[in-house]
Amino acid sequence: MKRLLSLAFVACIAASTAVPAGAQENVQYIPGAWHYKSIQCVDTTVVTVTPRLGNAGQTTFSKQQFLDTGVYVEFNTTLGSDPAAKAANAGVVHYQDSPGNSVMMAEKKGDKVQVCFLGPPAPTTTCDPDKDSRGRTYRVYDYKQKQQYNGGNSEHGCGGA
Repeated sequence: MKRLLSLAFVACIAASTAVPAGAQENVQYIPGAWHYKSIQCVDTTVVTVTPRLGNAGQTTFSKQQFLDTGVYVEFNTTLGSDPAAKAANAGVVHYQDSPGNSVMMAEKKGDKVQVCFLGPPAPTTTCDPDKDSRGRTYRVYDYKQKQQYNGGNSEHGCGGA
């Protein structure tokens, strides 16, 4: 029994650190551009594509940096910004080996994409989504690649580390 509890504890720790906030493990969303009235989507462009971790001022990146640390993509829209804070561009961050990383890594500045805001985090005892902008979730469709991915705007969720 003690061994079983130890294994369960390790599994919980591993699961809680494996995926960035708001990321969905390979959710099977409807493909293509979305045109739903109930979900806010905008056509926009990619601003930057960088490894999740990098050095200040770094402007060129190796493929290995993306593979080792994950990917961050910023978009030219403030869709989903925290209304109580200064408007910030939407973005999606993935850890290494996350579904959709190859699509994100292939994007370039100026590429046309559709960004859909899937929602903010729910208020909890540790998260006030009016004060913490982390944990917002997006779905992105890349028109050139005809591929999609989704994820959160931050490595940590609202109220997290």
